[in-house]
Amino acid sequence: MRKSNQGRSNGNTDRDRPQLSGASAEPHAGQPAIHTRASTNSPPVRAKVRNSFNVAVAGVLPVILSGCATPAPGDPVTERLDPNTATTVVVLNRPVELLSQSTHGAKSDPFAYIAPFETDRMGERALYLWVSAPQDAGPLTQPQVLCNGQPLSLQPLEGASASAGPPPSANGDTRADRAATNVELSQLKLSHAPYDAPVPWSAQWYFRLPPEGLKCLAGAEGISLETRVAGGDPQRFSTDRRNLASLDEFTRRY
Repeated sequence: MRKSNQGRSNGNTDRDRPQLSGASAEPHAGQPAIHTRASTNSPPVRAKVRNSFNVAVAGVLPVILSGCATPAPGDPVTERLDPNTATTVVVLNRPVELLSQSTHGAKSDPFAYIAPFETDRMGERALYLWVSAPQDAGPLTQPQVLCNGQPLSLQPLEGASASAGPPPSANGDTRADRAATNVELSQLKLSHAPYDAPVPWSAQWYFRLPPEGLKCLAGAEGISLETRVAGGDPQRFSTDRRNLASLDEFTRRY
């Protein structure tokens, strides 16, 4: 009886002995080898999974952000945030182009532009009209915008004047023009102009645009812009209904 108990005890010794993780147990005679798998919770595995996740996020995040910041293809209106002033500005992707109705020389610029824009700073919204025209023959006086042949009542920004670079043949000092531009932008609560100057010598103006003025422009059969050099004859730039679809879209969003 004593021998039988001793033999039973010896038979259980190997099965009761703990095995090291990741090591193969010594098989008994006639028994298959048993292999244990390394735990997926071990530090090297966790680090590898975490690195793979970080790489995936780093690759996807720029795509998501760029999708939020980029307007849909063909959308005539876009919205962007001025990070320096926390002002949201809504603009046309392409300003309305007007063609000169008078003869012009080879060196004259035949195009003028207008475009509305809206600013929104902490719920305070304001509507404006940007106007740009070439000043090939010298500085221009304040222009006149015509909607269906009738002058629009537009109020220029306080102390605003035409801001422009020099004509192509001039080498004058433009510090006064830049100062005027900065004053206008501060009144708009913007650090960057809503629209870029088409050419360096273009004159630019900012006007307060009443809602009824925007409605007239959006539904107009034709829009014109009259500019004049001091003491000179007026020059007219015009466009028709076919080129005003973007104004319709802007009006719907306003």
